Amino acid sequence: MKTILLFLISIFPLTSFGQWAEDYYQPVVQPRFYVGGDAAAFRISLRSFKDVYENKWNDSYGGFIGVRAFGSHYVMARYGVFEQVGKQGIHLPTGANMADARWEENWVKLGLRIHPPAEKKWGSYYGFGLGFYNVMEKEPISVFDIEAPQKESPEGTGSGFYLEFGIDYFVFSKLSAFFDVEVSSGGTRGRSSFEAMSVGGWRFSAGIVVWPF
Repeated sequence: MKTILLFLISIFPLTSFGQWAEDYYQPVVQPRFYVGGDAAAFRISLRSFKDVYENKWNDSYGGFIGVRAFGSHYVMARYGVFEQVGKQGIHLPTGANMADARWEENWVKLGLRIHPPAEKKWGSYYGFGLGFYNVMEKEPISVFDIEAPQKESPEGTGSGFYLEFGIDYFVFSKLSAFFDVEVSSGGTRGRSSFEAMSVGGWRFSAGIVVWPF
């Protein structure tokens, strides 16, 4: 989390520098393509996560690309990761040391982002779409063993959805910094994607976007 806080703090000098460059602004003509990366604080929704793992919160990193489909609508693809280590103690169902537990989650999200053209440096956007998740745990420890017994798929893959809202600031005509809030939901191992069983969650991110053309 300290890494994320330092990153967020580093964004502010960059936006301040942009104040001196008044000739740079977000072009009125809608760009056709963008690519970017972010660092985030992510909180997983899975109800029993803290029964095995250290914290529901941890750092998350990702990247994304967008291509304008029409008007202010961009088709977007994004990738992200979230990892966590086990807490101290014994995992009662298996007798294993929970400190050895590892949660490795990654996702690919496909959706639509609506980003109106901004004549000033500040702008905003929102988006929605589908998420595809892959979760790996170090055997034999699994947070899913604590949930109510049910016949479940051994596959760690699953799907769900996401919603996002963000603000951005154009430091230069082809470079912007942003802050984004995303809420997502996803189910794996044949389980529901509702909040208590969801491997999605809340993601608060900041990053840089390049608009090459």
